[in-house]
Amino acid sequence: MNPELNWTLNALCVLVAAVVRGLTGFGFAAIAVVGLAMLGTLRDAVPLVLCLEVASSLMLLRDAWAQADYPLLRRVLVAAALGVPCGIWLLTGLDSDWLSLWVYGLVATLALLGLARVALPMGRGPWAAWLVGGSSGALIAAFSIGGPLVVAWLSHCGLRARTLRATLIMFFFAVDLAALAGLAVAQAIGPQVPRQALALLLPLMAGLWIGQRLFLHIRAEHAARLTQWLLLALAGFGLLGRSWS
Repeated sequence: MNPELNWTLNALCVLVAAVVRGLTGFGFAAIAVVGLAMLGTLRDAVPLVLCLEVASSLMLLRDAWAQADYPLLRRVLVAAALGVPCGIWLLTGLDSDWLSLWVYGLVATLALLGLARVALPMGRGPWAAWLVGGSSGALIAAFSIGGPLVVAWLSHCGLRARTLRATLIMFFFAVDLAALAGLAVAQAIGPQVPRQALALLLPLMAGLWIGQRLFLHIRAEHAARLTQWLLLALAGFGLLGRSWS
C-alpha cells in the first residue's frame, strides 16, 4: 500500500473514532485500534492510539474538569494504575497475531453485551471499582480498549449523561498517560509514533469538533447504541481479515 493511501485510510479511521469520542466521551480507542491494526500491526497501533487519546482528552478537558464525579473517579484510577503494568507485559510479551484476535473478539463481545443491554455482573461496591479499574488499566495498556468495560460499569452508577461523559474523559486521560509512560519505559514505542500522531492531529480535531456538535442534538442512549454497532462491525471485519490472511 502506497504511503498516501495508507495515510488517507488511517486519517479516515481516526476521524470516525474522534466523532464517536466527541459525541459519547468514549469509543475512540476501540474504534481506532481495530482500524489501525487492520492497516498495520497491533504493537504499532496501540502506542499511536494512546498518543491520540491523550491529545483528544486535552481538547475535551476544559468542560470535563468541572463535571466529573471525583470520588468515583479516584477509586477506579487507583485500581487502573495497578493494572497498567500487567497490560504492558501482555503487549510486549505475547505474539502480535494472537493479541489481534483477542482484541477483535473482546470488542465484539463487549459490543454485543452493550446492544443486548446486559449488565456486567460486578455490582457497584468498592470491590467492583477495584475489579473494573484494574481490568481497564490492563486492557488499555495492552490493547488500548479498556473503555467499554468501565463505560458499562459507570453507566449503572446512576450518573447523569454529562457527568458520565466528563468522568470517562478524565479517567481515560489519566490512564492513557500512565500507559504511555509504561510503554516508554519498556521501549515499546517506535520512533515513528510521534510523527504519525502529529500527522493525524487534523482529522482528530475535526472529528472531535463534529462529535461535540452532535452531542447537543443526539440523545445519549442513541449515540451509545450507534457506537456499539460500529464496534461490532469493525471487530467482524477484523476477524474476517485475520481468517483470510
